[in-house]
Amino acid sequence: MTNRIFLTMLFVISLQIFLFNHFDGSKADLTGFMIVSGVPINNKFVLLGAWYIFFSMVSFLSLGYLRQYISGYGIYLMIREKSKVRLGISRITKLMILISGLSLFQLLVSIVFAYINNEDQAFFYHDFQSFICIAGLYIMSNFVLIFIQMALELYLTEQVSLLLINVYVLFSVTLGGVLLSVQKLTWILYFLIPNFGMYVRVDLPESVGLSPVIAYMVLTVIIIILSVLSFIRLKKMDLN
Repeated sequence: MTNRIFLTMLFVISLQIFLFNHFDGSKADLTGFMIVSGVPINNKFVLLGAWYIFFSMVSFLSLGYLRQYISGYGIYLMIREKSKVRLGISRITKLMILISGLSLFQLLVSIVFAYINNEDQAFFYHDFQSFICIAGLYIMSNFVLIFIQMALELYLTEQVSLLLINVYVLFSVTLGGVLLSVQKLTWILYFLIPNFGMYVRVDLPESVGLSPVIAYMVLTVIIIILSVLSFIRLKKMDLN
């Protein structure tokens, strides 16, 4: 990651945390729930925007991450007897590391901010087990969403894939809030991945919603399906 990208992400994360703290300061504790608390089920659109800016930036940075690579610099690697599939797997693995790193960095900045903002509770964790559970879901959800974007790029253009995944994210968060508000058809939530990484929308001690176990299972199945589809597509792709 270049210094410019790092500084940009730091600015975006700082802006996101500032907005969360300004409009919902109750989440500013050392658990980092300020970020992974997510958007309230009443779909407070200011917080939706604050939550969304991080994903939108990651999505934009991932534009063409796989497709442009294997049809650009990757061609020279294939000349050196490296297959498209191997390059694709390598690229996807690096993506997982990148998304996990950015998400962990986001949570770390959130915790540091909480320490500065509420030093009296410096070593207090509201519910550490729930934090680990929801943080894992948040990171895994981010990876799956970007993986979907990359997989779409193998079938569609990069711009269309970017548009589709971002529309899906905003639609999912909005619809998820509506379903949880009325407590009807909540099974649909398992098709709305962005809700998986939100504490207020997952069935944890202080909230009622998605089952974290089922959410982890769904994400795992999606990763397997996307890997298979990407493998098949990469085998058939004509990069000439």
